[in-house]
Amino acid sequence: FTICTGMEADRRLAVETLEALRLIKERLPGAHTLLGLSNVSFGINPGARQVLNSVFLHYAREAGLDAAIVHAAKILPLYRIDERQREAARRLIFDRRDEVEDPLAEYMKLSEKASTPRRAPSVKEAPVEERLKRRIIDGDRVGLEDDLTEATKKHSPLDIIDNILLGGMKVVGELFGAGQTQLPFVLQSAETMKAAVAYLEPLMERREGESKGKVILATVQGDVHDIGKNLVDILLSNHGYRVVNLGIRQPMSAILEAWE
Repeated sequence: FTICTGMEADRRLAVETLEALRLIKERLPGAHTLLGLSNVSFGINPGARQVLNSVFLHYAREAGLDAAIVHAAKILPLYRIDERQREAARRLIFDRRDEVEDPLAEYMKLSEKASTPRRAPSVKEAPVEERLKRRIIDGDRVGLEDDLTEATKKHSPLDIIDNILLGGMKVVGELFGAGQTQLPFVLQSAETMKAAVAYLEPLMERREGESKGKVILATVQGDVHDIGKNLVDILLSNHGYRVVNLGIRQPMSAILEAWE
């Protein structure tokens, strides 16, 4: 239920929900949990709801939530939310009246003029290297090819991948590890990386001559994830290795056979 009514009986509903999730995981280890997420913010403006839902999802996942009923397009990774809004949402969720007199009043005052949450500053005027890195971090593919074309006038395709795009993916990994972003946003970044590499690959010059060695790449049986594998293929191939890319869902026997 919503924690945005101002009624005393409703103020700790989010805290109690999080505690219930922890207790379920503690006392029923095999149980899985599902939560209708957006109820927590019912009754306030859309921008304020998006922030509150996103912050609540973060704490629910920490408490052991397995799945949520939520519109993925209306959730933001924490790093995209203004720190003041994020902290105000935390105080509201945990009913921290020991920190401010009224967490709901504070949150509403901060959000009253915001129809959408604050975002990171635009990088349109930034150097192309920074724009490309930000595209990977944000999973933004609109205009990607234009930026890549501009970058190839200054850098080789392999340098763009090695020194710019992979830097963006490193940030994505760090944000995910710190709980500042969720899996759907990581996948958006991965798809943007995949599109960038696909655009650059035909422009690369393969290194000829003696091979540095043979590398077998495969996604194991039962797994279909191949973005990282294919990226490694491109990088190793362009650094003088002979790569045998077996594809996805490969049994151990196929991998061993390829090595022989």
